[in-house]
Amino acid sequence: MASITTILGTDSVSSSRIVINNNFNALNTELGQIAARLNTTAQTLSLTGQVSAGTLLVNNGTIDTFKVTTTELIANVESTFNEKAFFNKGFVTTIEDDVQIIPSSGYNASTYILNASYFGAPITLPAAENGQQLTFIVSGTPTLVGTTLPLVVAFDATSIEGPTVIEVGAKGSITLVYDGSISKFHVVSAMNATVTY
Repeated sequence: MASITTILGTDSVSSSRIVINNNFNALNTELGQIAARLNTTAQTLSLTGQVSAGTLLVNNGTIDTFKVTTTELIANVESTFNEKAFFNKGFVTTIEDDVQIIPSSGYNASTYILNASYFGAPITLPAAENGQQLTFIVSGTPTLVGTTLPLVVAFDATSIEGPTVIEVGAKGSITLVYDGSISKFHVVSAMNATVTY
């Protein structure tokens, strides 16, 4: 903080010129230090130390893109981690329930609970993000007759690397991961399912 000398009401302007100049120099030095960190033209703040706050909020003018409070961290934009991410208390993902149609492009959830009665034909899966893992769980009674299971929800094998038959029975599930280099899914695991290679 700049050290400012007080000019008293009894002081004359002419005798206080040195004090006034010193005060302006002190303020100018302090502002120069602030300007070295805060560039108002480029609207950037450059810090090398710690930021202490009750809440840290980054807003792009439309949404809170990043928010840290004493209880949570919220990122409202796609995030990239170039190093390992450690989750000490579990990993919670999104589930979409009572799915009656597969998204035509992009997946907003990681688990889809399929309403079996709406899938009377094999499901064709659109592409996903490279490395994206998806789980499909069959709920209700399927209507397709399976090759080894009585009633199933089937997946079109053209978008899945390896198997020729992918059928999931009632209460069964299949987990897939997307490989962008070949534009196909790989089977990670399957329960109460027929996966024929």
